[in-house]
Amino acid sequence: MALPGFFKKPEHKRFNIQPRYWDPAKEEREERENRIKAELGITDENGQYTPNIKGQLKRSLRHKHTDVRRSNKKSNIRLVVILAILLFIAYVYLFGWDSLPIKF
Repeated sequence: MALPGFFKKPEHKRFNIQPRYWDPAKEEREERENRIKAELGITDENGQYTPNIKGQLKRSLRHKHTDVRRSNKKSNIRLVVILAILLFIAYVYLFGWDSLPIKF
């Protein structure tokens, strides 16, 4: 606990300017509307309504489908390689280097 009479801390300076022409609720509402419209893709540069949601949905589903197929293919190849390595190690462990059909 500090001694109240000997050391006095200076108070912070308060800075409060009220803007003349500013409506925070209107600005927040417009920003939210623009963000939602941008996420949905229903506005262009001029701010005109362009109903292209169906096309965007089809395009995103098509890309998602190809991404899933590509990732499945990569994981299947990785699984086969790991399985081949493990089988080779198990064969060498059980039968030894001398029993390999190919000599290294």
